Amino acid sequence: MNPKPPKEKQQHGLGIDTGGTYTDAVIVDLRDNSVLAKAKVPTTYHDLSVGIREAVDEVLRAGKSDNEDIRLVCMSTTIATNSILQGKGGKVGLIGIGWKPQGNWVLGSDKASFVRGSHDSFGSQIEPLDEAGLVDSIQQVVGGVDSIVVSSIFSVYNPTFELQAKRMILERTSIPIVLGHTLTAELGILERTVTGVLNARLIPIMGDFMNAVERSLKSKGIGAPIMVFKGDGGLMSVEIARERPIETILSGPAASLMGGSVLAGIDDCIVLDIGGTSTDIAFMDRGFPRLNAQGAMVGGWRTRVKAIDIWTTGLGGDSIVFLDDKGEIRIGPERVIPLATASRLSASFKSKMETNSDTGLYVASRGETVNLTENERKVLRFLDSSGPSTFYEVMDGVPEVVLTKDVLLSLKSHGFVIQTGLTPTDIMHVNGAYSIGDADSSRIGVRIVAAKSDMSPDELVEKTMNRVITRVGEEIVRKMILDQVGDLSRSDVFDFLLRACVGESTVSDMSVKVKIDRPIVAIGAPARILVKPLEERMDVNIIVPVNHEVGNAVGAVCSLISESVCVQIYPKDYKYIVFAPGSTPIEFSHVDEAIGSAKTSATRHAQERVEASGAKEVRVKLDVLEHRFSDGYGKEMKFINWIEVTAVATGRPGLKNK
Repeated sequence: MNPKPPKEKQQHGLGIDTGGTYTDAVIVDLRDNSVLAKAKVPTTYHDLSVGIREAVDEVLRAGKSDNEDIRLVCMSTTIATNSILQGKGGKVGLIGIGWKPQGNWVLGSDKASFVRGSHDSFGSQIEPLDEAGLVDSIQQVVGGVDSIVVSSIFSVYNPTFELQAKRMILERTSIPIVLGHTLTAELGILERTVTGVLNARLIPIMGDFMNAVERSLKSKGIGAPIMVFKGDGGLMSVEIARERPIETILSGPAASLMGGSVLAGIDDCIVLDIGGTSTDIAFMDRGFPRLNAQGAMVGGWRTRVKAIDIWTTGLGGDSIVFLDDKGEIRIGPERVIPLATASRLSASFKSKMETNSDTGLYVASRGETVNLTENERKVLRFLDSSGPSTFYEVMDGVPEVVLTKDVLLSLKSHGFVIQTGLTPTDIMHVNGAYSIGDADSSRIGVRIVAAKSDMSPDELVEKTMNRVITRVGEEIVRKMILDQVGDLSRSDVFDFLLRACVGESTVSDMSVKVKIDRPIVAIGAPARILVKPLEERMDVNIIVPVNHEVGNAVGAVCSLISESVCVQIYPKDYKYIVFAPGSTPIEFSHVDEAIGSAKTSATRHAQERVEASGAKEVRVKLDVLEHRFSDGYGKEMKFINWIEVTAVATGRPGLKNK
């Protein structure tokens, strides 16, 4: 009897993406990036790990594969972005060295103390560190905080004071310490400090989240390495994510870009991700997303975190459809619960809509917290127990609360309450293009809105679909124009021309049509319905790849670990000074020697960082950019202002050995 041949070793990757509306999971064959199974479940805002667990359960059932075949887990997460937007996080103590905040600066820390000691812009010491003052500062901020941030002036050029402060803090406490120079090599003490504080605030939240994810995966027999997607389009290990959670800002949109590129097999393209809450548009060059040179902006905080250059607009399947004062159809930016979905929340939902001729019922979306007023608690409790309710039902249900409308607006603005409403998702249910919920509820909503206009229900559906498609095209053109000319103020003329460019408006005696030179890759559940029609209106190749509805999760698991390091060179007194991360400046007599040293340093630091995340087959790409100026007598740029040497190291994630 011949023995059974050994089972072929599989190399499967599990990709997970927590989006604004759905949490997606995919199983991918890492040998060719083909999708073997996929799942989509509603995102659980109260605890993201619950939705992740449900998505993983569903995709494993769909894949019918051995859990031991999962050799790698990669995930993108909104937890950092959402925590910052909602003001969540641990308490942070800040120690500033060599500077004090200006009057209008907001740093975000819970405690702060400042001590003397500074360096100049060339890393030379101006004033020694006040060690006695530092001891006092540590005692002032250490009590009652979850972490401490140390931010010293010009520490990116000389980190010795931050490192000395860390040693002294560790002698007195074991709480996490964040040093400003370890998160960014960019100048700007305010932005660098804010980045450090935000990172420190996220450490306990990311730690708890990753612990829950690890426990969930382990309970299913999945012991593969876990990688987390960064906002710059690369991966990092879960251990690094615990230390630098700030780098996961814009993780979800970045994963979308990579997923679109992978699914379409195109390195140079525009990726458009249309989801439930928003539409994201960004450019891919040579298989990697363009980055924002100014750093990520989130919740009003300007950081120095490297992140994708993305155009996000409040336009998605769950955007509200309403009539403005002129009776014109408007879409978004407010996100509401589609009527097709809301009908599942209450058996009386449809009758309430019809009786009150109202699509905007109120629904509790978060549990109460200590920060709510007593009136807000009463209203939230009523909605939690009663389900979707009209405004008048809330008034009658909580008669002791005055100014009910103001209370509801406050609860909505802080995410505790959300309304139902007519959406593009409902329009697609009515015309038969989409079917995941109750189409009858959508039809009721269309009739209610149409009755307030001079349109029939059929006309409202047709015009709304046309308007949504036009809006998608407008945002593509707007992004491309703004990239070239900077900010543009809103105007009726500009908006008219945008509509003309995508085929909705016509200009007498003139043909207006836009030609886009690179293909658009559209992903997201409604991509084929809302984006593909633009191919007929514009001169552009639009690709909607197979598995486009889970492109985010595909992008998360099919990407590389990456780290970039920038070393700067400045001329001074006929010499060239090299400023490398984590070391004191080094002087060279010749520029070629300085560039050679910068290349060596940048390569070493970038390679060490990717290897710390478990990268294999590491490659390093070097770029040298010289910033020059003229002598004032001609246009020739003769003199070096400064030189940037950037190393980008990439490598494949290490897989679990079977």
